[in-house]
Amino acid sequence: MIKQKNHVVDLLFSLALFCVFAASALTIVIMGADVYQKSVNDMNRNSTIRTSLSYLSEKIHQNDAENGIRIDQLNDLPSLVLTQNLNGETYETWIYAYDGMLCEIMTDLENGFTPEEGQPILEIGSFSLEQNGSRIILTVSDTQGNTSSLSVSPRSSISS
Repeated sequence: MIKQKNHVVDLLFSLALFCVFAASALTIVIMGADVYQKSVNDMNRNSTIRTSLSYLSEKIHQNDAENGIRIDQLNDLPSLVLTQNLNGETYETWIYAYDGMLCEIMTDLENGFTPEEGQPILEIGSFSLEQNGSRIILTVSDTQGNTSSLSVSPRSSISS
């Protein structure tokens, strides 16, 4: 009779120990998943902002020529306008934020366009430009409102 009672206590102890182990393992997995999700969200946020600022910076450097860069407005949208001559024709590339997207459109000087016609590049929250002397200050925010700025100094002069 004593042996049977001993076996029940051993079984209950083993079962309780297993339950504590299982609960601990589940808690660690849940905490790890939460940390992983936050890391992924931070990487995506940083990637969006950095990608858009790098894209804009590279476009400015590619068009760094006399009167090749200016800041303008397109239907009250701040726009970066890059002017280039191709085969004797003058073209403008307009980069602006419209409907939650960073957009770009390339057009010749004779044809007008609307913001809806631009090619969406990247989803962003907002985009602003500021000219400070010879520098262009680009500010981009993502859809969660996180903002970052970049100052670019073209070697050529900036058109007003």
